[in-house]
Amino acid sequence: MLSSAAFADTNRRRHTRYPVDLACQVTFTDRTLHARVRDISLGGARLHMPLTAAHYDFDRLTTLDIRRIGLVRVRWRWSEDHLVGVEFASPDLIRQSLARVIAEQAGA
Repeated sequence: MLSSAAFADTNRRRHTRYPVDLACQVTFTDRTLHARVRDISLGGARLHMPLTAAHYDFDRLTTLDIRRIGLVRVRWRWSEDHLVGVEFASPDLIRQSLARVIAEQAGA
């Protein structure tokens, strides 16, 4: 069962999602851990976390540092099992590198 109705309603998405497999670091106020970005858009990303979502306090989620894209503040939107959806709080800061990675994925 999904923890957020926003994930279930795909018609509400503003940006196309692109499948990727990128290393990232997820930072909470009390720890940093490694995860994988499984899809990405200009507005957010879907992450695969090492443990199930129940093991994390998403109120403490602060930033996401994505290899080849950069560091961006994020907000938790939904979670299910090992998957977590995040929204970029300031996507303009990474827009250029994000657009480059998305273009590479679209051309692959």
